[in-house]
Amino acid sequence: MSMVEVAKLAGVSHATVSRVINGRSDVSPASVQRVREAMRELRYVPPAKRRGPKPKASGVRTGNIGVLFVSETPTLAASPIAARVLHAIEQEAAAHGFSVMFSQVTSAGSLPQSVVAGRVDGLLMYGPPPSPNVRQKLSRYPACVWLLSQRRQRGYWGDRVSPDNHKIGEMACRYLIDRGHERIAAVDCDPGHFGFSARTEGFEEAAREAGVFFKTLSTGSNIEDRAPPSESGRTSFDELVDQLVATPGTMPTGLFVPRDLLTIQMYRALRRRGIQPGRDIEIVSCDNIPALDALDPRPTSIDVRPEEIGRRAVEQLVSRINDRNAPLNVTTMVEPRLVLGDEASQIQGAAS
Repeated sequence: MSMVEVAKLAGVSHATVSRVINGRSDVSPASVQRVREAMRELRYVPPAKRRGPKPKASGVRTGNIGVLFVSETPTLAASPIAARVLHAIEQEAAAHGFSVMFSQVTSAGSLPQSVVAGRVDGLLMYGPPPSPNVRQKLSRYPACVWLLSQRRQRGYWGDRVSPDNHKIGEMACRYLIDRGHERIAAVDCDPGHFGFSARTEGFEEAAREAGVFFKTLSTGSNIEDRAPPSESGRTSFDELVDQLVATPGTMPTGLFVPRDLLTIQMYRALRRRGIQPGRDIEIVSCDNIPALDALDPRPTSIDVRPEEIGRRAVEQLVSRINDRNAPLNVTTMVEPRLVLGDEASQIQGAAS
């Protein structure tokens, strides 16, 4: 059970549930009664850190959390995963009694006035590391958690909550092997991106351990940057398919594409070559976005659990806000989950 479920049953906001749990006086008696009845019905026992009034030593001053996008362009439209993470952040922050303030930081280094003036208690950061000048300005906030960050790069600080990218690659490889594939391949869609590279490394290590034939397909740069057709009408995905079929008789029958949005384009490139996904090659993808439902057959995908990433990020930030002496640079890896595609589901149903 969670505070979210208590709020739904009681018909109040998450913030109201948080105030009742923390013994705040600014809640109507009727709301307090509904919350307590819901807690009893659901048998919800709040964690010890939420019981009673917050101690005077708490780092909470404003009740606000800042969420900063380090980017030149808005990322939510192009990243359904980021959107789901942020939705979870809003819900979990409300459950802890915090308001969320969203802002963007560009290369120009301009920061929102709320952050400059210290009107937030901590920061959730999304994107690449900012310029040294911006980092220096933000260093006044010891409570800082990065979301989905490429932590191997320099310029990051604070805590981190991320999908377990290495485990994602391992999971994809083992799924294909368990399905009977003896020749498999993985797409390294952006060799410079830590998350995708970690997925490729996990795939390769699992393939070596299993002793199966494998290939790594790569254009040497970010596929998404090269997706539009060239003057010859070919795309970077056509180049990947060329690599896939390069050696006659050894074409892989299982393929891992580490992002669903790329899988959609990979389906098209394969069919242009007369290769039918689901018949000639089985694909396992990653992100489990609704757009996969338009593919036939729908590929198996790995859910990175963005809602869990958002929830844990808020929990870590709130913990950091309340205890500035906690261990520094905490990294939390969220376990991925395999979501079977249509064909795999039918096979499993028949077997059972």
